[in-house]
Amino acid sequence: MFADLDDSIRQLLITHVPLDPAEVEISFDTPDREWSGRLTRPTINCFLYDVRENMKLRKIGWETRRDVAGSVGTRMRPPMRIDATYQITAWSRAREDEHRLLWRLLLTLAKFPMLPESILHGELSDQPMPIPTSIAQPDQMPANYADLWQALDNRIRPVLTYVVTLLLDPEIGFTRPLTLSAPSVGLEGFDRREQERAGQVRGRVRDSTDRQKTMSGALVVLAETGDRVLTDEEGHFSFPNVQRGQITLIVRARGRAEVAKQVAVPSPDYDLEV
Repeated sequence: MFADLDDSIRQLLITHVPLDPAEVEISFDTPDREWSGRLTRPTINCFLYDVRENMKLRKIGWETRRDVAGSVGTRMRPPMRIDATYQITAWSRAREDEHRLLWRLLLTLAKFPMLPESILHGELSDQPMPIPTSIAQPDQMPANYADLWQALDNRIRPVLTYVVTLLLDPEIGFTRPLTLSAPSVGLEGFDRREQERAGQVRGRVRDSTDRQKTMSGALVVLAETGDRVLTDEEGHFSFPNVQRGQITLIVRARGRAEVAKQVAVPSPDYDLEV
């Protein structure tokens, strides 16, 4: 569910800010010093900071649920309401760009007090009621704000606290099989049918001024997920288990302009030039 929520928030930002994934990255990684030190372009970080029950929406007692015919009733606990709290930050070399991004984010997230159905992914689309959100509310800021950044070993920066309230019904359980993006050998619960629907993306980065020359050490970024790899000595790169469909590959090399190319998965190897 949380992975589907991440994907839905990503789509909300891309569609309604709007953001171009080829220009601004959207990351859900922990924003520690190591992560921020690898950034090469403006980035929005949505860090899932806290998950807890919303006690204001808690229902006391039991519910009686009846079958389709309405003849048999069962006493069950009412569903829980769970607050997923994100700390959203903007990262750029220019502080004014960070502030522009933050204001755009605040305006967009305030515009949608409910997540729009058009951007819901996966199990999130199965929620039986609208999904409320809130942004920048004083009572939702972490009490240990400075301690958070100290634990991340990074500098304090402006944060938008974004809360999405999900419905969790323990009586229903899971409606879809568990799928993991990076399974270990022998790991149970991984849906191999999902793995078969994914494809490997691989290719080579070449010098645009001399196609016989390959580019080693170039950074290749999969825009939709934020995954990144460096090309080897012969300019080769690869991404395993990429979902099928249209993706955007971004190439960055020292002294060259950034190149973005849309490709389809599955497909033959790709030649990218910078």
